[in-house]
Amino acid sequence: MISLTAARRLGAMVDRRDRRTPTLRGRQLGIDLKRLRTAAGLTADQAADALGCSQGKISRIELAQTGVSKGDLFLMLDLYGLTDAAVKERYWRLAREARGRGWWEDYREVITGGLSTYIAFEAEASELRTWSWGTINGLLQTDDYARATFTGEPAGRNRSADEVDKLVEARMARQRRLDNRSLKLWAVLDESLLYRPIGGRDTLKAQLDFLLKPQNNIVIQVLTQQTVWHAGLNGAFSLMTFADHPPVVFLESLSGDLSVEGERDVKGFTLAFDYLRAAAASVEESRELIAQARDMT
Repeated sequence: MISLTAARRLGAMVDRRDRRTPTLRGRQLGIDLKRLRTAAGLTADQAADALGCSQGKISRIELAQTGVSKGDLFLMLDLYGLTDAAVKERYWRLAREARGRGWWEDYREVITGGLSTYIAFEAEASELRTWSWGTINGLLQTDDYARATFTGEPAGRNRSADEVDKLVEARMARQRRLDNRSLKLWAVLDESLLYRPIGGRDTLKAQLDFLLKPQNNIVIQVLTQQTVWHAGLNGAFSLMTFADHPPVVFLESLSGDLSVEGERDVKGFTLAFDYLRAAAASVEESRELIAQARDMT
């Protein structure tokens, strides 16, 4: 157990409420701390009482909504029965890495909620597999197409021109990982997207030209409209794979991107994507479908 003096010191610290975007490493640290607490047979309330802090602080650390100091972290690990110095230092390295400020923080006034979490995870993914049927995936959008999506959706009616500019700028910044080949993208698009004139005919035509640009780290397939029943009927989703973290799925919804991390659920979406790419036209056939749509626009 930790000393009473140490517990009082922890409790006396300012309980900052700077709710930050959960990063991949912050989420992993939070998951591990919750697992250790549970294994020690402690509820969040019991841990907070023992450490002399609020239950909210324990929860925010476990949810990666706030950072944790080295002293606080070691006090928590001591309480949970973890005394190995090397392991504790490994957790501290993880905590330090989780504090890193991502480029998207420069856009925090317009990138909020589920989108900020999505981008934080996307920034560390090694591979992204996506199914799109409402709009073309953001990583494949031209700036004009992106601008049209931000102004055309219901929320866009309340956005200022400056907010739209920043959202488009952020979306283009996300694409840099594709440009430098640090991210692999496999996208399956519903064929209807090739004919939906978001932003007008000229914007759509330029968007289709963009999809036809070959890149070694991008695979694009089209699921034809003749495919009546398929694994993507419940909505668009993105499956992210990481070098040192379990895969995560994000679902598109009206309230924002929702993350799914349960192993069984992730396996289900992995299988769904495999079914989608198997049902879709081949890469070469998909290029022909995109070119045909461009010529008809």
